[in-house]
Amino acid sequence: MKKHIVILLCAWLLLAGCTIKVIPQQVPHGVINPADNSQIITRDGIAIKAANAEREIVSYNLDGTVTAFDVTVHNQTDREAGFGADSFLLLDDQSRQYQPLSPEKVKEIVSRDSYYLIPYPYIGFYYLEDYEKTTYYNETKSYQLPYYFEVYPQDLFTRALDAGSVIPGAKASGLVYFRIDLAGVREMKLLVFRKGTSKSSPPDFIFPFIVNK
Repeated sequence: MKKHIVILLCAWLLLAGCTIKVIPQQVPHGVINPADNSQIITRDGIAIKAANAEREIVSYNLDGTVTAFDVTVHNQTDREAGFGADSFLLLDDQSRQYQPLSPEKVKEIVSRDSYYLIPYPYIGFYYLEDYEKTTYYNETKSYQLPYYFEVYPQDLFTRALDAGSVIPGAKASGLVYFRIDLAGVREMKLLVFRKGTSKSSPPDFIFPFIVNK
């Protein structure tokens, strides 16, 4: 038990000073909102808003790191628009590509060591009482604290993007998950393809980001 506590403390000390901020890079016709570091790109009547959700989850055994993107699809046309889980791809500055993770896969990653997880912004908990205190603190404060998916794993499903077919005038919002260590990249691009579009074709939307550390 003491060994696990020491690992947590060491990891927290190493990571506590590492503030990672994901900033959108301006693209032609894109509209950036500095308040939430999001960008809206409109093309052919489809407006997509994307931002890093800042809900990075790191397990103490370094088995995997998961980050999420907040995505909103607004169909401003008079016909349906199709976007699925396979519509997204992440590309880092070293040309490494990352496929989106299903909520089931993310749950598997974060529950593997549920009591030893260090959620964003790298705060470790060992005892269940600490979880309960943090939950109470989160509920009683007016501002939003980091959300602990390992405490509420059902939110991995309810918050996930389930765009499917977006009817005319409607919006679909949610999180898209990727396994990526943001500390190891300087830049990345979120690529968005319409449903059925080949990944060999140019993306319909490109959201470039700078990773500031």
